[in-house]
Amino acid sequence: MLNSMRSKRLNGLHLTGCNAGPMARLPPKYSDEDWDFNNKVKLRITCDQERLAERIMEESRRVMDDVNDTTRNWQREVEHQMRERASEIRFLCDELNKQKKTALLEDEALNTYRMRILNAIGFLKEKSLAICQRCLVLREGRLGVDLCEDEVDRSLRCELKVIKGCQCLMDKALKETNEQLRRLRATMYSLDKDLSQKDKSLMIDEKNLTLRGSQREMGASDLAHHHCQYSLSEWQHTTYKNLETNARELNSAAQLRAYVDLLLKQVCEDMQNQTDRTNEAFARRIAEQRHVKACLENKHNDTMNHIHEVQQNLQLLEKEICDKNRAQQLCLTRLGNRATRPGVELTCDEVQDALYHELEALKASLCKLNTKVQENKASLRYLMHVQVMQEEEINIKANSIKIDEVDCMTIRQALKYQSF
Repeated sequence: MLNSMRSKRLNGLHLTGCNAGPMARLPPKYSDEDWDFNNKVKLRITCDQERLAERIMEESRRVMDDVNDTTRNWQREVEHQMRERASEIRFLCDELNKQKKTALLEDEALNTYRMRILNAIGFLKEKSLAICQRCLVLREGRLGVDLCEDEVDRSLRCELKVIKGCQCLMDKALKETNEQLRRLRATMYSLDKDLSQKDKSLMIDEKNLTLRGSQREMGASDLAHHHCQYSLSEWQHTTYKNLETNARELNSAAQLRAYVDLLLKQVCEDMQNQTDRTNEAFARRIAEQRHVKACLENKHNDTMNHIHEVQQNLQLLEKEICDKNRAQQLCLTRLGNRATRPGVELTCDEVQDALYHELEALKASLCKLNTKVQENKASLRYLMHVQVMQEEEINIKANSIKIDEVDCMTIRQALKYQSF
């Protein structure tokens, strides 16, 4: 149609010559048919476009209603899921917080038990071991035959062995307690990390629940860089694994505390029993030494009395010897005087015989008295040697009693074992 109208308009141009261009003339006029036809065409096009627009708008409203319904349904579903998710996270957070509080209490209890073990180790090292070794060193200061391996020495060495055994048990318990504290704190770290992540996730979901489409300044993120890395089963497995691990460590810690309680009680009983046995050995040894010392002192008194008696006997013997010397001198003087008799008077009469017999008797008596003097002097020397020996033994026993009763038993009074 338009082509025919264009041809009609070209037909209205007037050409002049072969190569000449068209001359300017008045624009051609359309016919009434053209005008009528053009109006009908334009009207029909307009009606068609209006109907198309109405149909598109109607479909658009229907699509918008469908989209709005779908959006509202999905938003309600998402909000419901977020509420369910938030409720589940809150429940798990409560469980994690309960486990964390229990773990904190258990950590504090384990620290208390660790300090008890350290106190026991310190007491065994600074008191028990030092005092036992000090007693052994002090008893090396005994003198003479008292420096022997007696019951007290054996008890002290047995006590030293018990102390070292208890130290080994305490060191092992300390290592186990430190390891249990490390594992418990590792689980507490996992709980804290999980709890922190869940708190942040809960805060995000609660914030999302408060968001509405009418709010402004809502930023959109690039989902390509925020894809989910874990599945729901992995998330649940991680949380329940942390809870199970913490529960297992709490159970292990409780069992360890019970073991440490029993161990400390047993160590106290063993050390107290051994200390009592050693103290009883000291008491018996001190009583024996006191008894021997008392016997030696009694014998020393008897020896001193015997020395005094022998000394008195020597004085009597010397006096008797002196008397016999004078009697002998008298007899010799008489014999000398009778030797000066004149002439026939110088006869060996009865008097002369008696004087000779008296002189012989005096010589024999002097010989016997001198023998007894020598015997008494020898006995006196032996008695004085015994006296010195007794005094040395008494001093040895006194030194041993001082070491055991004063030095050792005084410092051993600090060995009082109670529950650490």
